Amino acid sequence: MDKAKTPIHLKAILIILILGLAAFVLYFYFFINPAQVVSILSKINVTIYAGAFISYFLFTLCSALVWRQLLKNLSIKLSLRKSLLFTWVGLFFEAVVPQLGWSGEISKTYLLAKESNQDASKIGATVVAQKLFTITLTIVALSTGLGSLLLSYHLPFIDSFFIVLILALSILSLIIIYYVSVKPAATKTLLNVGIRIILFFRKIYDSQKLRERAEKFLGGYHSSIKQLGENPKRFFKAIIYAIVSFIFEISVIFLSFYALGQSVPISTVLIVFTLTGTLQTVGITLLGFTEIVMTSIFSFLGVSVVLSFSVTLLSRIVTLWFRLIVSYIALQWTGIRIITKKPSA
Repeated sequence: MDKAKTPIHLKAILIILILGLAAFVLYFYFFINPAQVVSILSKINVTIYAGAFISYFLFTLCSALVWRQLLKNLSIKLSLRKSLLFTWVGLFFEAVVPQLGWSGEISKTYLLAKESNQDASKIGATVVAQKLFTITLTIVALSTGLGSLLLSYHLPFIDSFFIVLILALSILSLIIIYYVSVKPAATKTLLNVGIRIILFFRKIYDSQKLRERAEKFLGGYHSSIKQLGENPKRFFKAIIYAIVSFIFEISVIFLSFYALGQSVPISTVLIVFTLTGTLQTVGITLLGFTEIVMTSIFSFLGVSVVLSFSVTLLSRIVTLWFRLIVSYIALQWTGIRIITKKPSA
């Protein structure tokens, strides 16, 4: 294969990972006591820590079940194996592509549409619905953590304001996604803006055809969203799977603490998990930055800097490096050709 046409630029990905890792190492060198970190990590309970890897895999399994159930509600059949496979591929792109938190959803939609020839607009409706579940659970968790923290501690105004601001932004993103999904007129306005931006950066001779294709897709998308909302009872299984998935994902941090023989308030984990998750949702997923933010927030909430660093290191080994290894294998398993194949229409 021509290197210029290789879809996954491994060298670029490795450079990004190495730069981020270097930033994390520098932070470790200048702000952390290495001897204390080594002392804490030497006490790790391997059995408990192994549970963190299992928990993360169960998170992906439940996430795949959420998507599969939503697809079933639109009469799209997908095996659990393929659902899990595409979910892992989505996690790969979320980890390596700086974006506004939608690369996983886009890749899942694209892969399934290419593999099954199903209507991409229907598939897109299911991944957006799943995204709405995720954001809603994040808002609930952050609100719960903040409420518990305010009842237990007297936070400075600026710190409380920062957390409330992140909460407000999460709620705003939820409202915008929901509004755009149920209001075709709003989507049409965004479409017009998007086409103008595309035409500004790239000359397209048949812009009318582009508009017609986009309007056709959005028409099917809105119809599918409406169909999903007509019978709320059919959401029950998907919601249960989403909640269980969220619990498994957040338990990785708890198990990292317990593996070191330490306990931590639920409110602290909820706030750290949701704040870092929100940053990743808006596209700040680069290696190094997330780890520094996690360590800083843990320290800010009363956990010692050394323990904060150790827990962050253990949890990110699971949620980043383990994720990258498994998801890259899943990406290869799906086949590079299915990703690089150009759509016929």
